[in-house]
Amino acid sequence: MADSIDLLDSSDQLYLDTSFVRFRAELERAIREHPDRVLFGSGAPSSHPNVAVMETLTLDVPEDAMRRVFSKNPGRVVEALAPAGER
Repeated sequence: MADSIDLLDSSDQLYLDTSFVRFRAELERAIREHPDRVLFGSGAPSSHPNVAVMETLTLDVPEDAMRRVFSKNPGRVVEALAPAGER
């Protein structure tokens, strides 16, 4: 996980999603250091999406970074996921 986070420094086209990540410290580090490059991924159907949402919402990161993870960043990668008015 640390190597993946480090790679964000060297590639502007690399994004990480939160699917199946159960390591809070690493996830918080990724979001704090690269708030524009981490996006929510639930891991569904192998894990329940509500569990992934709650795990992510309880991280100790700024509210704006959390908004990016759940909304803005996925919309940057997949246009159809962009919030209304930002497409």
